[in-house]
Amino acid sequence: MSDFLLNEKLNNEMESVTKESRGLLGSKYGLWFLGLLSFVESMLMVPIVTDPFMVAYILLHRKRVIAAVMVTTITSVIGGFGAYITASFFIDLAFKFMTEEAIAEFYDIMEHFRDSSFVLGFLGALTPIPFTTTALVAGAIKSSLVLFLIGAFIGRFIRYGIAGYLTYRYGEEALRIAKSNIVLVTVVAVLASIIYIVFIM
Repeated sequence: MSDFLLNEKLNNEMESVTKESRGLLGSKYGLWFLGLLSFVESMLMVPIVTDPFMVAYILLHRKRVIAAVMVTTITSVIGGFGAYITASFFIDLAFKFMTEEAIAEFYDIMEHFRDSSFVLGFLGALTPIPFTTTALVAGAIKSSLVLFLIGAFIGRFIRYGIAGYLTYRYGEEALRIAKSNIVLVTVVAVLASIIYIVFIM
């Protein structure tokens, strides 16, 4: 299952969970809850997607859109850092908590991106490539931590920044708009990464 594009069943489940969590998201602890979710999603191989929770939070706190985007971005990158460190020292342990599909993705990503720490972090943070898996790959191959985190921060900031802006501007329609344009965003991100690899590296 991809990190960003959900199948219909999981998407419906996430929308249901988001509705059930509105009370907590609307409370004074809402931003802490959002940050915790973002951290867990990036740190662990769990079927959680932070985007709908962030959208729900912003709908409840329209004036805190910047805070929501920054907290979600930073905690997600911290979670990716945790996954990186875990893979650096305990990759065999990490494999025990991964499905066969996730392990296959792990080796596929390792084969294609082992020489580009920045692109690994950027694509994992922005595109359908699972971010947790890319973080585990980066840690396992001892990729440059600094470049990985920079790429991850930029990718996450773009992703959550777009979602935050759409939510602030269009309200409840934000998720539908984001879904309809994710293919375009993904294509642009991949092309940008190819240009970086070919002309800059």
